Order: sequence, then structure tokens, then C-alpha cells
Amino acid sequence: MIILVVLLSAMFLVYNGIILLRKEGLSKTNLLSLSMGIMIIMFIILMYVIFTANSKIFYESILVNISFIFVIFSYLLFGCAFMGFLLYSILYLAIPKKKNYDFIIIHGAGLKEGKYVTPLLKLRIDKAVEAFKKSKNPNIKLIVSGGQGSDEEISEAQAMANYILEETDIPSDKIILEDKSTTTYENLLFSKEHGERLVENPKFLFVTNNYHVYRTGAYAKKIGLDGDGLGCQTARYYIPSAFIREFIALCVKIKWVFVAFYSLLMVALLLSYGYLLFGL
Repeated sequence: MIILVVLLSAMFLVYNGIILLRKEGLSKTNLLSLSMGIMIIMFIILMYVIFTANSKIFYESILVNISFIFVIFSYLLFGCAFMGFLLYSILYLAIPKKKNYDFIIIHGAGLKEGKYVTPLLKLRIDKAVEAFKKSKNPNIKLIVSGGQGSDEEISEAQAMANYILEETDIPSDKIILEDKSTTTYENLLFSKEHGERLVENPKFLFVTNNYHVYRTGAYAKKIGLDGDGLGCQTARYYIPSAFIREFIALCVKIKWVFVAFYSLLMVALLLSYGYLLFGL
């Protein structure tokens, strides 16, 4: 049953990857879901071949054995890490949020035609506006955060502010522009600086897409930002690839943890096969 579930999951990732490529076009990010699905299917095929083959090479060749152990270890390590990341992300979204905030940060994203908010960014803004209107703090403000890209006519912050002023009844004095940031980390850092200039010990609510909330929360904790994350909905076909991308970014961030695990594996392999390979 476990193998069947894994196989069906892999087939879903392949199907999802094809749908994503059709809707969003070819890019490295859009290939993630398809690539992971293919890798899982290849792994299952490899396991089937090894456990059904009559060839002695899988049992008597030291290098083949080591390679096999390395592959198994990698799949288990990253598989368990991904499941932990996925479950924690879901729990993080489900954790009850504080009711009172001083500022709501809206994370920027790329602009359409260099000056208009995209559907993805519109979802973030609408979610933030909804939270703004539900707030019981009469002094709460929105911080629209995002700099100007090389292919954009205006900053993402300005585009978001324009949208809010045109499509909602929120006055301009409730909007703070943070138009210098270029990354998620800078979104939070520069927004925190704006908030601290206006309020002592401010509390923040940062709004982004649901798949992005956990990593954003990790950055917030790193810089000492007192706040919570609020996720908005994302197109369903985009979620698997987006979560994979976030997982890869997290792995890069904590790469030394994985280096430590692989170091332990190398020590174990050396103790197990050192004599046969090097006469140790």
C-alpha cells in the first residue's frame, strides 16, 4: 500500500507538472513538479529491478552496493525532510493568529506589463485588505513592500498602493511604501524598520501566498520581527511546484544539516567497506 501511494503521488506530480507547463509556460520553477514525479518513478523502477534481478552484481559489487545505499539514504533523508516541511507548513497556517497588529505587510511579486499587479499579487493584496478591515486597531497601517525590477516601470510597492487606492476605500495615509527591497528577507527587514520608526515594539501580520508563509516566518524569526504569517489562496495546479521550490530554498538555507547527515553516512560506509576497498 505504501508503494502504491508513493507511485500514485509520483503520477500526480507528473500530471500536475504537465498542466503547470501548459498554463504557465516553460521555466525552471515550472519543471519542479514534473521532475520530482519522474525521479520518484525512476526510484521505484530501480527498486523493482534490484529486488527482482538475478544478476549477482547487485549483491557482490561493492561499488554498486555503496551507490545503492547512497541513493536509498538520499531518498529517505530528503523524503522525510519534505514531509516534515509540508506538515509543519500546514500546522503553521492553522495556528490561531493574534487579533491585534500595528502593521500588515504585503509581500510584492512581479508586475504585469511593468506597472500592474498580477493575479497572484492581487490575491495577496485582497487578503491583506480583508485582514485590515477586520482589525480592531484604529491605527493599523498597510506596508506595501517591494522594489522596482529592471523590467518594471514602477516599484511593486507603488503598483500595490495604486491598486489599493483605486479598488478599495482605504485612504492613502493608511498605506506605507517600502520600495527598496528585492527579496523576501528584505521585505521583512525594511518593513520592520518602517514600523519601529512609528510604533514602539510593533506587531506585524505579513501576508503572502500560503506555500510561502513558513519560509517567510523563518526569516521573521531570524530578524526578531514580532508577528504572524497569513497565507492567501494559490491556484491549485501551482501549489505542488511552489511547495517544492520552497523546500529547495529551505534546504539551501540549512545545507549544513544535510552536510552533517552525509558526513555520518560516509563514516558509516568507511567503517563498513573500508577494509574491502582500501584494506583499512
